[in-house]
Amino acid sequence: MTAAEESASHREDRSSRDALRRALVDGRAVALDDAVLHITDDGVARGDGAFETIGVWGGRPFRLDDHLDRLAVSSERILLPPPDLGLLRMEALQLLSDVTVDAALRVYVTGSGARVLTVDHQPAGRHAAHLVPQTAPWVRPVAEYAPAGAKTMSYLPNMVASRAARAAGGDDALLVSLEGHILEGPTFAVCWAAGGVVHAPSTELGIVDSISRRTALEAARDQGLEVVEGAWGLDGLDDAEEVVVSSAVRDVISVRRVADRVFDGPTPVRDALAAAVTARRRSTARISRRRGGRGRPSGRA
Repeated sequence: MTAAEESASHREDRSSRDALRRALVDGRAVALDDAVLHITDDGVARGDGAFETIGVWGGRPFRLDDHLDRLAVSSERILLPPPDLGLLRMEALQLLSDVTVDAALRVYVTGSGARVLTVDHQPAGRHAAHLVPQTAPWVRPVAEYAPAGAKTMSYLPNMVASRAARAAGGDDALLVSLEGHILEGPTFAVCWAAGGVVHAPSTELGIVDSISRRTALEAARDQGLEVVEGAWGLDGLDDAEEVVVSSAVRDVISVRRVADRVFDGPTPVRDALAAAVTARRRSTARISRRRGGRGRPSGRA
């Protein structure tokens, strides 16, 4: 890269960072700090609504259509009117039109009918190296509870679980059902490798159908790894060599401890999945830039 090209790249990144911390509230463009809903909106007063957090890589939203489809499923499960996915998609691309760096895009639809889209820096967060199991009675099997798996705005139980896990000396929580089945983290998906097989809790348990989980499991299968989805208790980790977590805006990372179980060996499965997931995320940005525009991003990666 020449000095002139490097200078232009720096200017572009600076301009793109300036494009962050913005929002659309019912289609109205505002600075993120000015994005507000009325206190009487059901999303604020009752946590009534559905939302999505979408990873943006090099300015491109990853699997945007999958996220919007999941928003529609969440809305249906909590008996909200179906959102206008075409409008939300158009507004998402509008909000990202000047963004060329990594970011986090969030889409909210409230029970009062408000729609809010925000773009901001990706959260730094803590590395969830040590997970402390926390019982999650609010996560129930799909067959028993119609709203199971909906990604709703009411995240209080998840946040309480995180705080309780940290108070117990961990980095975050591993949610466990009343029956003792491993579920997910408060804000991330979980899987583990044992004997060359990748194990993942089934979505039938009532967990969120995580897009990052889908991507990681697709990558595992593409690399010839056997993937099994089902229900396991904590003793299912007794033979595990690795435990990994993933989310829409963070890399696939290794967990080093779950309760008293320690995982301090090599992490070949995590390394392979992290590389594959990162490549898929980055390819979205590269493809768009080769096309020379802000056109339709891949919704099915």
